[in-house]
Amino acid sequence: MKGRWGRQRMKVIAGFLILIPIGLWLAQVIRSGPCVDEMGHVPAGVYHLLSGRMDAYRVNPPLPRLIAALPLLLDRPEVDWSYSESPYVRNEFDFASDWLLSDPSMLRRQLILSRMMMLIFFIIGLFSIVCWTKDLYGARAAWIAAALWSLSPDILTYSAVVMPDLPATSTGLLLGYRYWSWLVFKPRKFPWGVAICLALAVLCKFTWLFLFALLPLVTLVYDTRIQKPFDVRTVRDSCRLATSFLLTILIINWCYGFDGTGKRLGDFEFISTSLSGETLAKNETGNRFSGQFFASVPVPLPQEMIRGIDYLKWEFEQGYPCYLNGKWSSRGWWYFYLFAMAIKMPLGYWLLMVMGLISLGISIVRRSHRVKGEWLALLLGGALMVLVSSQTGFTHHVRYVLPVYGFLFVVASRFTLFLPPRWIIVFAVLGLSGTIAFHCKNLGMSHVFFNPLAGGPNEGWRYLGASNVDYGQSTYRILSWIESNPQVRPLRVQFCRDNLEFKPLIRNLSGVSIHHDPLESSELPKGNHFLVLSSCAMTDEKNRNLWDDETWARPYADMLVFRVDESVTATDDFSSKNSE
Repeated sequence: MKGRWGRQRMKVIAGFLILIPIGLWLAQVIRSGPCVDEMGHVPAGVYHLLSGRMDAYRVNPPLPRLIAALPLLLDRPEVDWSYSESPYVRNEFDFASDWLLSDPSMLRRQLILSRMMMLIFFIIGLFSIVCWTKDLYGARAAWIAAALWSLSPDILTYSAVVMPDLPATSTGLLLGYRYWSWLVFKPRKFPWGVAICLALAVLCKFTWLFLFALLPLVTLVYDTRIQKPFDVRTVRDSCRLATSFLLTILIINWCYGFDGTGKRLGDFEFISTSLSGETLAKNETGNRFSGQFFASVPVPLPQEMIRGIDYLKWEFEQGYPCYLNGKWSSRGWWYFYLFAMAIKMPLGYWLLMVMGLISLGISIVRRSHRVKGEWLALLLGGALMVLVSSQTGFTHHVRYVLPVYGFLFVVASRFTLFLPPRWIIVFAVLGLSGTIAFHCKNLGMSHVFFNPLAGGPNEGWRYLGASNVDYGQSTYRILSWIESNPQVRPLRVQFCRDNLEFKPLIRNLSGVSIHHDPLESSELPKGNHFLVLSSCAMTDEKNRNLWDDETWARPYADMLVFRVDESVTATDDFSSKNSE
């Protein structure tokens, strides 16, 4: 009787632990405004489904947006699907602008419908991390890993928007788990499950392409270490794994509709210096393989995938302005993602991860491994971190290394092996209590999280910009606050910088104007007026003169309101005149 009551109690606890993150996720989905990249992904997904073409948003694989766009086949946005064949043109942002301007009243509903589909990837990630940690370290570790995944502010943020980062994280975790299971236990000769998972991961993010080389190499080293002396059996599993990747390539091509599969390498028009072989003028193309032996080699991948990789390489070669710790640079920093994770991840998480690493280190020194291959999560996460950090053409978003989070959570759960149950509870509470308190105070605003090292959510914009602070999530909250405060007029609003027009979202509000760029003093009206800026807009260099001023109001962590008094003239430095 007592055992049955214990099982029922665990089911009740499990139910609560499932409902809490789902509630947090729903709040984020509903409260967040249209994000910059998301506004391109959603219509691009609809475009793929309607036309069968994959030339929109080619810089990211299509699987997440294809899934997100499925509900919109019944509730279609009104968009002009005309496109440009130029490899320099981003058709998706033309679709995005047209979608937003067509019927703003439908936008929010369609966004929510698309975002609901992202729950699939959140659950895949949760399932993967629970299974992996349970097989490695037991049920207690699985509970800890599930809590880390479900309550992580960054995981919740990117599971509530239509972007490829959380899908890449979830499918990467699933791949890691399936590969570990095959590597250690070899349940079957050919790892077809690993091949399928690798295809799903690559179809969410091109970053995972490096695993085509890394996984066979890891398999070879692992088998060499086990099987001594070296013989044919040592390389057999590596060859089988590489052979199974034929299925991976087949699935990738199927998702792209075999669009341009087998196209000759010499027939592509490249724009990056790496693939064109020269520095090109604007709108020019080239091909370094043209006229060479490899020119006639058919490429076994879809042409839009190759063009997308080429465009990404071109972007990194061009470089973009990057923001870090209050400073702008023409290019990025190799340590950007380490710095961003240090202040974006809860300190309690760092505590548990350090304890997990210490536990693993002690185990290695004492040669007392509990489970074979437990180092794999750390290897995959570290390799991905090194790869992404090496691309310094631009470093904008911590979400580029979001897949590293899942592997770190697996490592963190290892601390449960060397502590008694009572102390496990103590450290779990220490590790998670701060994050839970944040969610209670900032329901549906997980994107604003910064730990105390950055001064908390209100000060995060002083260190990071772009999607790290607000990528459009603040839009609806700002507009709602403006509508409910008619006394705050005249009013100028600046959202995060992007190429979308939010003016249609404001209806019948006199005395309100929206600007995407920082306001020059010559543009400001005389007399009392107000400035409302999103936290992302605050990072603009032209707004630096506002940084040390007191805000007139701070309704949300991603929204700042400044008041300019009547002594300001059109030629005054308006930022120095703010008052309560």
